[in-house]
Amino acid sequence: MYTSTTTHRGSMRCHTEFSSGNAEFTTDVGAAIGGLGEQPSPAQLLAAAVASCMASMMAYLGSRKELDTEGISIRAGYEEGKNGITALLFHISVPHPTTAQQRTVLESAVRSCPVGAALAPTVEKKISWTWAE
Repeated sequence: MYTSTTTHRGSMRCHTEFSSGNAEFTTDVGAAIGGLGEQPSPAQLLAAAVASCMASMMAYLGSRKELDTEGISIRAGYEEGKNGITALLFHISVPHPTTAQQRTVLESAVRSCPVGAALAPTVEKKISWTWAE
């Protein structure tokens, strides 16, 4: 089942619409390699999609363990090599105090993200955390 349609609109810019009609987005190739560079790149969206999955898994497991996950944020980025994306970078900030057991739950949730698991094993996931005291 297809859930979206992406159309090239010229100047290496692509527009994606979802079949549900609820969301759409536009991507650009970076200006350094001839694109417009005005919108997020597909690589940026990939990192953001994995971060969203990680946050969703923390919210899901947190709700089952009665753990407050509201306000947790994830900064996402990527590293590139000559053969493409080599690593996705994530910095997770937890704004409220957590116990060691709660931290284990959150870290486990992040590792269980199915979107990140779908990536080639050659794409490293570098995750760092900031925990509130």
